[in-house]
Amino acid sequence: MRKLSEKFLRTQMTSQEQTKSPPDADAVIHQLTHPFNRGIGCLLLCALQIVKWLKRISWAVTGTDNIKLSEMPVLFASNHTSHVDTHVIMDVLPKDIRSHTAVAAAFDHFADADGKSLHKRIIQFLVASLWNAFSIERRKSPLRSIRTMQSLLEKNWSIVIYPEGTRSRTGDIARFKPGLAVVAKKSNCPVIPICVKGGLTVLPEAMYIPKHGKISISFGKPLYFVESDTSESFMERVEQSVRAMHAES
Repeated sequence: MRKLSEKFLRTQMTSQEQTKSPPDADAVIHQLTHPFNRGIGCLLLCALQIVKWLKRISWAVTGTDNIKLSEMPVLFASNHTSHVDTHVIMDVLPKDIRSHTAVAAAFDHFADADGKSLHKRIIQFLVASLWNAFSIERRKSPLRSIRTMQSLLEKNWSIVIYPEGTRSRTGDIARFKPGLAVVAKKSNCPVIPICVKGGLTVLPEAMYIPKHGKISISFGKPLYFVESDTSESFMERVEQSVRAMHAES
């Protein structure tokens, strides 16, 4: 059984991941739209809905008009405190947008870079099936991942990205890194800021069973990279939008 599981999971890995690098856009789309992956994702989402009900977890959303009034595709830029953040964001997106939205996940954290970890391959398969997650590089050169995101946007896929680069262990918002600005500038796609609050209480670090609690999620007005912007000034605008929503929620 173990050998069969390993063989199956290897078929879910892209050739780029087998060469220790994040996938390109075509490989990402192939994985995320595979009928088997979509079927497993639906089953897992149903299971999570039961967990949400049993644990009496709820979330409230504001600012959805900012999504509906924006022309797709877009870049969603969110603060990040818990693994539950991704589930909440994807759950509240309109269905037609959610089906063509991918989530950028850390290659060094989720991907089986050396091809030896069955555990990481399982995790990678689950997060891809559940939340349309794909790997990006955050420690080495990000150029390949930037090209992948540009190509996804060109193919009409929106992207969720966490510009802090990692989860906040305290709930405080860290400085946003400039990589997102490069993608926004080159693609001319708007960035919709997102603030998620309460995830750290519901699912703290190193926990797998969520606690009872309420999560709030807010969508800000779309921001465009303009001629007068630098990468730093643009990300400052995105960050300040998220901070303002965080203070209000």
